[in-house]
Amino acid sequence: QMISHLSLHRAASVFKILEVTTQKRIMKNLPAFTTAELLNELPADDRTSFFSYLPSNVVRELVKMLTPDERKITLSLLGYPEGSVGRLMTPDYVYVYEHDSVEDVLNTIRKYAKNSETIDVIYVINDKGELLDDIRIKDFIMASPEKKVNELMDGRFIALHAGDDQEVANEAFKMNNRVALP
Repeated sequence: QMISHLSLHRAASVFKILEVTTQKRIMKNLPAFTTAELLNELPADDRTSFFSYLPSNVVRELVKMLTPDERKITLSLLGYPEGSVGRLMTPDYVYVYEHDSVEDVLNTIRKYAKNSETIDVIYVINDKGELLDDIRIKDFIMASPEKKVNELMDGRFIALHAGDDQEVANEAFKMNNRVALP
């Protein structure tokens, strides 16, 4: 098994781009400990996609191998209907609050962006976790450090709902020339 000789990060990067049949074969032949490590390292959306091809009894066993945080994320993603945007969601994104300064935002980006799949757009949320706006990273880079996020907000954003059909979402991505949408 070539994949077991790679670093965990590299193994996860390789695993997520393989055909499902190959992924299944690899998982079947890996020792339990390595399987657990690999599953926990995979981005939640890729892991959920892989799980969707497996019988529910197998998924149940694999979910037990996840850390409590990853388990919670995966189970919530698996609760979304087949073909819905919810199945493609990633919980890894950078968010800030409207009362943050641009300097705060840049520090947040430095601290959390490495875990985020996309950082070209930063999401502004309120204390309840509701989306208020999305702002391109270049707007923060060009703004003065003491400026507040709410001074950059225009309240115009395109958002998808977790239950939306993936085809509908694809159109929204194309029309708005975006690689990620909240």
